[in-house]
Amino acid sequence: MTGADLLALIKKQPIAFGCGIVCLLCAVAFYFRMDAIDEARAAFEARDKESKAVSQNARHTTGLAEQVAEMQAVGKQIESRLLHAGELANNLQFLYRLENETGVKLIDARQNPLAAPKPGAPKALYVPVSFSVTMRGSYAQIWAFFRRLETGPHFARFDRLSLSKSEGESMNAVFTVELLGTP
Repeated sequence: MTGADLLALIKKQPIAFGCGIVCLLCAVAFYFRMDAIDEARAAFEARDKESKAVSQNARHTTGLAEQVAEMQAVGKQIESRLLHAGELANNLQFLYRLENETGVKLIDARQNPLAAPKPGAPKALYVPVSFSVTMRGSYAQIWAFFRRLETGPHFARFDRLSLSKSEGESMNAVFTVELLGTP
């Protein structure tokens, strides 16, 4: 086909030729813009995910101020229940108060030194303040002492406990208790 024949065909069918050119241009544009669809889809999904996260955060902020206040109140309550390892007299006074309330006789009550922190370990906010206690009393008095120590104002954990029969109805109790405190 020569150029003159091609020109005659274009003049004879101008609409078909125009449509063919438009289709060819669309195919070339589609070929070069094919990756734009994937990019647009990825951008849409990222924005959709971010939108959902913001929406969820907005939904969960209802009552946040009250929850913060409640958590601060619980934190203050926990702080009030902690012992201070350096206040030896106050710490032992707690045990002597329990002695008066339950009727046991404290033979020996002493605060053990704090365990040395491991090298390289982060500074602990809370540490166990250990006490070694030896006491004498009736079975009911000793268990009342244990119960009050366990359910008292401080967080307690018994480490070792030894009960032995003494003269008459009395018993001896030797134990180690750890109360949660600050260094």
